[in-house]
Amino acid sequence: MKKRLISLICLFLFGWSLPVLAVPVLQLDIEGGYYNPASNHPAYNPLFDPETIVAPGNVFTLYALMQKSQKTSLSNDYYLSIALYPGLEGASPVPDYGSFSLNGTVKNTQDMRYGDPGLPGHGVFDTYFLTYEFNFNPHDQAGVYNTQDKPGQFSSFSTSTGLYFAAFTIDTTDLSNDVTLHFDLFKNDKVFAPFSHDAQSDPPLGVPEPLTMLLLGSGLIGLAALSRKFRK
Repeated sequence: MKKRLISLICLFLFGWSLPVLAVPVLQLDIEGGYYNPASNHPAYNPLFDPETIVAPGNVFTLYALMQKSQKTSLSNDYYLSIALYPGLEGASPVPDYGSFSLNGTVKNTQDMRYGDPGLPGHGVFDTYFLTYEFNFNPHDQAGVYNTQDKPGQFSSFSTSTGLYFAAFTIDTTDLSNDVTLHFDLFKNDKVFAPFSHDAQSDPPLGVPEPLTMLLLGSGLIGLAALSRKFRK
């Protein structure tokens, strides 16, 4: 009996010492998105900010997620920061990087302002950005999950889970190929989604890069030469 009691105490202490993988009170996700790991990871893609959830295409659904806590509630106002990435230098007039749409409303990049939204620096700012204010609907709840561990696996729930979501339809078709959109979620400068739980758009479809054009041109020239050879 005594040995069993000691074993139970040890098991309890061991379990208590294990790290608890908590879900952040604020996080972002993208439907069908994938995770770009840290810059020292072999799968890291330098086109995107490290440790960021990336969109699978140029039209996608962005999810803002809020877990009710002492710091967050349904009565708070929340903000979505939408910034041009990679970071750009300020200029006057504002360069034209095209436009994108947020829930069907067109946003021109020339209407963005330069600087940062008040968030701690994380390799994105200073750049051109805008903020979008919104509130969470008490009827829109999601299954509880960590977007860093399970990117793109959002699911809505009709029962109470305590994790609320707001969905945004983003279209970057008319955005310049030189930039992507980087998304941050925050309540204020003290409460924001960890930078390991932010999001970014995929480079829009458009004119191929110069190297791609060069390779394509070389291939066509080679095919033409081979065709002439066979004709002879």
